Parts: sequence; structure tokens; C-alpha cells
Amino acid sequence: MKVWYGYGTEHSMNLVMIGRFKDVTSAERAHALIKELTRALQAEEEAGRLIIGEPSDRYSDEVLKLLSDLNIHSIGPRELEQFLYDLTLQRDGDSVVVTTDENDVQALLKVLLDKGARIEVYSAHDYPGTGHGRGD
Repeated sequence: MKVWYGYGTEHSMNLVMIGRFKDVTSAERAHALIKELTRALQAEEEAGRLIIGEPSDRYSDEVLKLLSDLNIHSIGPRELEQFLYDLTLQRDGDSVVVTTDENDVQALLKVLLDKGARIEVYSAHDYPGTGHGRGD
């Protein structure tokens, strides 16, 4: 009989991250920026230059140009795949709300912080009834 040892995760974090901005315009810009970055990284994945689960130590030329054009300088190449995780991104007035079952969200956190957000992060399992997270 063989026994397999490994590490797994259930992906049931039910994480909520809310970036609150000083005004609606700043929230709109951050929301649009994350959506643009996500679309571009999806194209990178489709082209085979970004593979989820196999993070690279280097940016492709296309991603490097995109990050420069978007004035984002704090995200490392190993963090890029976080934009491709299953998540929900919404703008609500002067806030951008991210919900996901993942807990590896520092790339999103960095973008929100860099664009001027005050951030709240919590598990909707522990704080139900907030109107955010799975099941609310």
C-alpha cells in the first residue's frame, strides 16, 4: 500500500478586501486599472507567456511595457497570476470591493494601496452580514 503525502487547500477563504478611496473618481480609476491589467494578463496566459501554477522570475516584454504604461512598479513577476484567480471585482461608490476564496491577494492589495486606497481585509466567514463575500 502506498501512502501519498501532500499539501492541499480547500480554497474556502471567503476573503473580502475593500479599498476605500477619497473620491469616486479615484475608485473608478483603480477599478478600471485592475480590469485592464486582468484582461492583459488573460491574453498573456492564452499566448502561453503566463502559466498559472508556474510563476516566472521574469516579466514578458509585453507585461513589462503594460506595467510601465499603467505606472505600476510594486508587483513582482511571481504575483501576476493572482489577477487570474477566481475573484469578483466591483466598484461601489468610492470603494473597490474584491471577493475571492483565495488568500494570496497581495498583488491586488499593492495596486489598491498604490492608487490611494485605505484597505479593509477580512473573512466573510468570521464577519457575516456585511453585504460582501460568498453567501451575502
